[in-house]
Amino acid sequence: MKLLNKIDKKSLTSWLTLWLTIFMLAAVPILTNWMANNYQVTLVDLVLPITSTFLTSLILSIIFRKDFRQNKLSCLIGALSADLLLCFNFDAKFGQINFIFNALNPIPELSDSQKSVLFSFAFIVIIVLVAKWVTRLIRKFLENKNWQTDVFANGILIVIGITFLLQFYPTVKTIVIEWPQFFYRPPTITADLKVDLANKPDIYYIVLDRYASQSVLTNQFNFNNNDFVNYLNNNGFSVNPDAHNNYPYTTQSISSTLNAGYNTDMIGKFSKASDQILEPYDDSIRYSSVIEKLKSLGYSYSEIGNWYETSNQAPLADDYYQPEGQLTIFNKQITLNNFSKNYLGGSVWWQFVRAGLRIGNFSVAIYSGLSGPEETYYQLNQLKNIAANSSGGKFVFAHILVPHDPFYFNADGSLSDNPSSDNQGETIKQKYIGQVQYINGRMTSLIDEIKKNSGGKAVIVLQSDEGPYPIQMNDQTFDTSASDSELASGDMTKWSDNNLLMKYGNLAAYDIPAASKTDLANGTDPVNVFRLIFNTYFDGKMSYLPLCYYAYPNGRAETFVYDDITARLTGKRNPACPTE
Repeated sequence: MKLLNKIDKKSLTSWLTLWLTIFMLAAVPILTNWMANNYQVTLVDLVLPITSTFLTSLILSIIFRKDFRQNKLSCLIGALSADLLLCFNFDAKFGQINFIFNALNPIPELSDSQKSVLFSFAFIVIIVLVAKWVTRLIRKFLENKNWQTDVFANGILIVIGITFLLQFYPTVKTIVIEWPQFFYRPPTITADLKVDLANKPDIYYIVLDRYASQSVLTNQFNFNNNDFVNYLNNNGFSVNPDAHNNYPYTTQSISSTLNAGYNTDMIGKFSKASDQILEPYDDSIRYSSVIEKLKSLGYSYSEIGNWYETSNQAPLADDYYQPEGQLTIFNKQITLNNFSKNYLGGSVWWQFVRAGLRIGNFSVAIYSGLSGPEETYYQLNQLKNIAANSSGGKFVFAHILVPHDPFYFNADGSLSDNPSSDNQGETIKQKYIGQVQYINGRMTSLIDEIKKNSGGKAVIVLQSDEGPYPIQMNDQTFDTSASDSELASGDMTKWSDNNLLMKYGNLAAYDIPAASKTDLANGTDPVNVFRLIFNTYFDGKMSYLPLCYYAYPNGRAETFVYDDITARLTGKRNPACPTE
């Protein structure tokens, strides 16, 4: 019995050694990629790729366990080769030869998705069988030579282990530093609001991502947007043609608006951290103090989100509409961001998950998503459906990625043949203006619907979170890696005046029927608009904040470090601006 226990222990140790080696080899690039992008990903984003790698390495270690006991070196060469083929951009390798299988069309009665699943499984089996065959060939060669190879095998194990630890240590260190940022919640609004339960206006906060201000469209795009602006003016909106966002990018801007103030609290908490991430901004939107205050007043909350982290989750929503990047695992739905989606899309599991793994009505693993145009159609249709419902007491936040690139839409609503951010087909500025014109038409019909069903009482906040990127529009830099590098570490305060005006100039149109002219003059800007709404409809008595504008001096990787650029945008410094 002791001998049997000893043999079992030795076998178990051998198998664990092989499994850990395969796992560590595949985990290193995941950790490296996460570290390279960690300012916009979270700890949760490691769960899917690490779990996937865990399962793949576990299966491989079971398949190769006997080979490892027979000869470590030959097994490591075979098993690690299979690991590299299966765990690194597997779907790209699969796609390169899948067209041959589809061209042969051996089973015509199957759908393309079913064929891809079948061939993907066959491709995986072939990789494993070839790796097993190579393992045995090498083992026989080594046995015939009578070489002692354990030293080389142990060297491979040590090198992989050290490589893993060298990446694991800084990852853990970064997680420890960033830990408080993963759980940020914004301060609550303390104003004592009073509500007339019989007269609560619907409130729509609609963000058209990267929609430039009227003056920027005129001066830098040579585009006359008067038709849309006149429509807004004629329908009760207050439109500021020279409006600016208080912050340069989506999460920072929407966070400020949906918390009715500057992002001073989180900046004070995290600006000294050596690693700074976007998660606090995202969570300040998901747990917005404005949303919580409206819900406490009896409002229902509907959010129409998209794939971007700013609005891809909505824990406070009564109704949430966001079908993109949805992974269902064991009947539980999970929203994936780009980091997780990109990994899943390139993994050995992608074809199976995309086709859907089910046992009867039970969903084992299913992925669902929409293309860019489909997501926009979905969002606009959901907004129209919500507007058609009975009015009174609902708050709606919609984040629509138009006119943000890719430039899918032409002005007439048809789909573009050249949606990329470059001058192919049309100049990039022409593509951008086409999307502006497209979304203008959709907004006018939506606004008409809202006004009709609310009797003209609904509050409509129509604004953008940021302007388009001058690095593309003005500087014509279409190299995304160069653009990302500049944005990650560049000093925005050194941008030209035109570039700053483009980045900060935003659409700002507000229909607040009960607001006085004085309040409209003081409160129609991103940081104050919900203060204006609370004061107008709920007797909020909230003071209006000074208009201040902030830029990144060290790039957006230091996401809580700002310089005041108010004078650059307005022509004069505002001494009342808080130091960020």
